[in-house]
Amino acid sequence: MTSLQPITYRGRTVAAVTPQRVFLGDELEDRPRGDPELTFVIYMALCAGDVLNGRLPGPYTDDDARIYARTALIPDEVLERPAPAGEDRLAHGLGVPLEELRTARAEHTRDTMTLTDAPTA
Repeated sequence: MTSLQPITYRGRTVAAVTPQRVFLGDELEDRPRGDPELTFVIYMALCAGDVLNGRLPGPYTDDDARIYARTALIPDEVLERPAPAGEDRLAHGLGVPLEELRTARAEHTRDTMTLTDAPTA
């Protein structure tokens, strides 16, 4: 079992997680509270901690951690409607990276279309 889990985001290692602690890389450590990437990586780290502590099944993957973070930070209700003030403003208001909001919206649309295309009994 891994006791130190690296967290990779946007192609770089940004944090490491043990069952009891999160260690942020210097770049994120210096960012202000509420920074969208910092917040997102912290939620990815929470996912890793849940895997390391047996609360979620493993193995840990960064892709699964991104899904975990998007699910925690972006309510489904937001994904069901257009953003009248724009995607940038919505992402800022949610405190998430814009690309993660766009990914969540695309996944939600895909999942919704799959459900509506399913045959009914």
